[in-house]
Amino acid sequence: MGAYRDDSPEVVVHLGDGSGAPRAVDPADLGADAPDPAPDHPFLLLTRTETEYIQARYLDEGTYELEHVDGADHRQLFTTDALLVRDIVWSWIQRDSWWRDTVAWTTVDPAVAELNALRAELSEMLDGISIMDSVTDELDRALARADELLGADLDFGDDPFESG
Repeated sequence: MGAYRDDSPEVVVHLGDGSGAPRAVDPADLGADAPDPAPDHPFLLLTRTETEYIQARYLDEGTYELEHVDGADHRQLFTTDALLVRDIVWSWIQRDSWWRDTVAWTTVDPAVAELNALRAELSEMLDGISIMDSVTDELDRALARADELLGADLDFGDDPFESG
């Protein structure tokens, strides 16, 4: 049997270790970059298409968040059971319906999903604006210093517009 390489794998795996340096593991393109949806927490994201994926994130205090999106269907699950996370992800990869039929998923309201997407987008924008805070602070200090130097002790004499 000859060697066969599938240049378009069915599932692409994206990993993030929480370090802010995510990496994608793709058999067809090793080392391709992947966006990190949560740089503060390690994650595992498996994608079939842009609209079909499953993601597991490790949150604080040993909790895992699993999200599954398939088109408009968006479900979520929180658990502390790492073995359950493993079993769900493996079942999803194998296209076994166990993960969907047996596990108690919560459907994410589309309005909530939209708010989360908006929050993420605004967070990215506000991170860039925080640089402006330091510029504004410096400008405020400079103006305060100018007020001190021009201060109240200067006597400009009589006001020519004052009638007397």
